[in-house]
Amino acid sequence: MLLILLILLGPLPASPQTYQNFQRKHMDYPKTSPHLAARLYCNQMMQRRNMTNPICKEFNSFIHEPANVVDAICTNGGTHVGRNLYDSHAAFHLTNCEVIGGRGQRPPCNYRGRTECRRIEVACNSRSLPVHFHKMI
Repeated sequence: MLLILLILLGPLPASPQTYQNFQRKHMDYPKTSPHLAARLYCNQMMQRRNMTNPICKEFNSFIHEPANVVDAICTNGGTHVGRNLYDSHAAFHLTNCEVIGGRGQRPPCNYRGRTECRRIEVACNSRSLPVHFHKMI
């Protein structure tokens, strides 16, 4: 009976959009192992932050700025652009990680990394906190 119910409900979302989940996936300040090459940094951080199991997350950005600066995008540090999306006024130091081999890769995961300084767009919750990294702008 439980199996039938689970089939009817369909797949559950991979991860809920919460502030804590956003921090786990995207925040790294101060930057862990700042002298590590971007590729090695990505391989290490994606595994540490549990984004390589059961499949390798295809793309992820780590933000190397204080949480209060990133949080401010949802209020006075950003511009509302529709629904719950906000564009940052400032550029942020980022490390972008992309899995080598494309979508659906299984561990062990191997990433290419790139450091950039870009403005970002985030989705914010009703408490004016970021819950989803939408894109770089």
